[in-house]
Amino acid sequence: MSDEFVAYVGIADIHDGFVLRVSVEERAATVVIKGDSGQEYAIHFVGVEGVEMRDPVGMELYSLSEMRAKDPLRAFAFTNNNEDECKSLSIIATGFQIISLLANGEKRHVLDG
Repeated sequence: MSDEFVAYVGIADIHDGFVLRVSVEERAATVVIKGDSGQEYAIHFVGVEGVEMRDPVGMELYSLSEMRAKDPLRAFAFTNNNEDECKSLSIIATGFQIISLLANGEKRHVLDG
């Protein structure tokens, strides 16, 4: 993954949120975040080519950033808000979708990226 920043991605509520869990299956990955408001979101990544993680559960997020990658891939870095922790998570994929996980068990589409 390049160190060249492209943009902050996602929605404002996931920034300053916490990583609750991460699952990776074949060419897909899902990261569940508890947003700053307390709302939970599932970020589904598709066309996954790589996942690098180091104990990401519990990581307080500063941001979800897109970094430079070779087309058609995109590189996503979950930036740790606590620089003294060794927690990290990055995903190389073709895109993502954010779903709001509602308290009644329903899911609501929020964003395609």
